[in-house]
Amino acid sequence: MCTRCAFIAGVAAFAGAPVLASARTGDPASLEIAMPGMQRVSDTVWLGQLTPNVWVHTFTKILDGDTGYFPANGAIVVDGAQALAIDPGWNSGQAAEILDAWKRLRKPPITRAIATHFHSDRTGGIPLLRSRGIPAFGNPLSVGLAIDNELPAPKPLHDVQKKPATLGNVEIFYPGEGHTIDNIVAWVPSDRVLFGGCLVKSTTSSNLGFVGDARIGAWPETMRALAMRYPRRLHVIPGHGTVSGDSIAHTLELALKGK
Repeated sequence: MCTRCAFIAGVAAFAGAPVLASARTGDPASLEIAMPGMQRVSDTVWLGQLTPNVWVHTFTKILDGDTGYFPANGAIVVDGAQALAIDPGWNSGQAAEILDAWKRLRKPPITRAIATHFHSDRTGGIPLLRSRGIPAFGNPLSVGLAIDNELPAPKPLHDVQKKPATLGNVEIFYPGEGHTIDNIVAWVPSDRVLFGGCLVKSTTSSNLGFVGDARIGAWPETMRALAMRYPRRLHVIPGHGTVSGDSIAHTLELALKGK
């Protein structure tokens, strides 16, 4: 698509960025980065443009008890003279790499952020954001859950469980319980892009992933609510894996099977 072509043409803006390697530390051992043609900005961070106002970053980490790197996705949404970051990294190092790569692109500065639930792949970058004066917001439920699990806590988006909230050109919506009890999504109406986070599984996922904090019984109805609210969605960004196909329908199928 033309936006990706434009991105590839502009990768020179990443001064000194490493060249993609066929095999390298940090490469995903399962699933994949979000999109083809993403620019690698460090061993474990990739960045690419999905639509005129939405960029996607993928970051990888070796999980406890695993032997390979596992990918997770976040996003950056341009809103006029500023930008919003969504789930920027598993830790402060990755958050810094994402923000620094964004700055090298000379895009509008990131002035605020969203954590889509309390797990560390969503909240791990908050300390770095805080050190740079960037507030990160989330479901009020995420605040308590993060504190209880000794993770960085976002600032509460009050009443988001009762009605959608807006941060500039982004709608923040709580569709119900699923991957966690606090999972929220972000909708960019101008680009018809939905950031589903870990509530939404990629079409290449064969199961629901980590369900230690899930509400599998509620998950199907939550996916139906999500599909109903955003029928005009053009792209859905899952929390892990590729941006392709009808990932909401795929997640509903997995949830109905309890996989």
